[in-house]
Amino acid sequence: MSDTPPPAPAAAPAPTPLPALILVLGACGFASTFTMRIIDPLIPTLAGEFGRSVPQIVMMVTGFSLAYALGQPFLGPVADAVGKIRTILTCLLALALFSTVAALSQSYEIMAVVRGVTGIASGGIIPIAMAAIGDRAPMQERQVALGRFLVLMIIGQMSGSACSGLIATHLGWRAAFLSAAGVAALAAVLVAIVLKPRRNVTRQALSVAGALANYRIVFANPRTKLLYGLVVIEGILLFGIPAYVAAILFERSGVGPGEAGLAIAGMGFGCLVYGLLTRILVERLGPTRMTRTGGVVCAIGLALFAFDWPWWSAIPLFALQGFGFFLLHGTFQAQATELAPAARGSAMALFACCFFLGQATGPLAMGAAMHALGAPAAILLFAAAIVLFGYLTPRILPVPSSRT
Repeated sequence: MSDTPPPAPAAAPAPTPLPALILVLGACGFASTFTMRIIDPLIPTLAGEFGRSVPQIVMMVTGFSLAYALGQPFLGPVADAVGKIRTILTCLLALALFSTVAALSQSYEIMAVVRGVTGIASGGIIPIAMAAIGDRAPMQERQVALGRFLVLMIIGQMSGSACSGLIATHLGWRAAFLSAAGVAALAAVLVAIVLKPRRNVTRQALSVAGALANYRIVFANPRTKLLYGLVVIEGILLFGIPAYVAAILFERSGVGPGEAGLAIAGMGFGCLVYGLLTRILVERLGPTRMTRTGGVVCAIGLALFAFDWPWWSAIPLFALQGFGFFLLHGTFQAQATELAPAARGSAMALFACCFFLGQATGPLAMGAAMHALGAPAAILLFAAAIVLFGYLTPRILPVPSSRT
């Protein structure tokens, strides 16, 4: 009998450090938002390319957001069952593939279908990435960690709007979609190389019964319905306008997709400022003041856009909107991660589902208001609603131990 001890079992991979996790997941968020916002500055261009009206092209924005939302009830349970990192990697590869197909589209119908499918793939990245951060960051650090994640995600939003307009101006709109495919592929490589699944995590097998059980856990929290309802309204009010910015600026100043992309990217710059100042804002203001201040700041930026200023003035006005938006939304995100810690992937997926249902409805609501009232009056109406929303939200859903 040999005295040689049996070989030790292979060591499980060490967990990814939180800073590296945030950096790589931020790159994933960058890829998702880059793809998401890439079409906004191209709406007049695509209308001319496919011989369609601006409202018909705007329906692609609605279709993307609706598909993003409707995919969430399925993607959340998948992430809880097979692992969040594996789910994100698969969705990034799908994002790269579908963006390539969009670049090769020869008709409006093909482009519309492809953008819808792309919305499903994009929806499997950011909500699940936030759930992964929620798994690893303690609650007292979570809003700060999410804010840092949002910095890279928001840079993607800025780049998607700005770069797509500039690339389309110089290389054509198809090159803009190819650039989105390249960004998603690079993010997938980072995930495959850097991120490691958590050790000693018990996961239930993927099943309809398991998914429904997770959703019952989520809705057992009495705060769930209120939070999800509020985030639907937020999506409608804050994302009704971006799809119409290129057309409004073209009508006012005759500018093309490059300038429109820069204007929309201003919203991302305001979000970036929020991401860099998250810790200070959380400590100095607290959730209640952040929410109410966010409503006022966002409304000021939107209301001023109702007037016919030089086109470049839209950049700082959308920066104000972006900053105000995340003062509102950052508080919602942090609360969503605590709705159901045992089913966090499912909770965050439903949160994103509701938010993107709002985003899908927003352009339709704004379009109807513009048709009935004219663009300036419709924009002012939405601005007033945002102020009211920011003020009432802390009364409808008070944050425990918030500073008032």
